[in-house]
Amino acid sequence: MIPPDKEIYEVEQRIALRRRQLVRHSKEAGTRSLQLLTSPVALIGAAGLGFFAAGGFKKKKKEPAHPERRKSDHMKAAKATGIAGVLTPLLMWAIKTQWGSPVNLAMSMLEKFRKRGKTTSPKSDTFRQTTRTISCP
Repeated sequence: MIPPDKEIYEVEQRIALRRRQLVRHSKEAGTRSLQLLTSPVALIGAAGLGFFAAGGFKKKKKEPAHPERRKSDHMKAAKATGIAGVLTPLLMWAIKTQWGSPVNLAMSMLEKFRKRGKTTSPKSDTFRQTTRTISCP
């Protein structure tokens, strides 16, 4: 027979082991679910579901006999603003995943433009020479 102290010690060790496993498994599950929720497919699905739900809840309006032009112009601007408001966070998310921050994007674009400016073609060199010789004294 195992002495009571040793048996209690073994039970406490198993309980501590299971607690550590539970904490580890819960952190892993949280990380996995966060990765799944922030995937592009999940974000696009959530946006589509939101538009579908919002379209079902709005009231159907009767068109007036003579629609006013100004209202339609405002509606077009409001729709464009709404679409821009949806696309802006998606664009920023894509920039952050690709470059880390908008500043890093700007730096990489500047480097590309600088590299592009350094390469000169033979045509541009001959054009520069002809403009120098043609200039009036």
